[in-house]
Amino acid sequence: MQAQDAIDAVTFSGLKDQVGADFVVELIDTYNSETGELIERLCQALADQDAATFGRLAHSIKSSSASLGALAFSQQARELEMLGKANDLSGAGPKVEHLTADFLLVKCRLEELKNEP
Repeated sequence: MQAQDAIDAVTFSGLKDQVGADFVVELIDTYNSETGELIERLCQALADQDAATFGRLAHSIKSSSASLGALAFSQQARELEMLGKANDLSGAGPKVEHLTADFLLVKCRLEELKNEP
């Protein structure tokens, strides 16, 4: 994933039209902060092999990401959610690493979008 492709323009534009540009800025700030924390907690749940918590955290990341237009990122979180629901975290490590790396791209793109008219 590249930063430019991290956010679906149609979804983001629709959200901006629906709630207003000023509120979108607040949503982005909250999302970037909270998602970073959720990913940290996701890593801890993986280390603890706590599949239930892992699945719930991935679900939260999935939902909030989709609403802002981070559709590919949301899909990655959905895959992690399914691993948690299946109570099988054996292959989750590399997927969490990928999610963590892609979050930086999503966050960067959202910060760029905050400054666009």
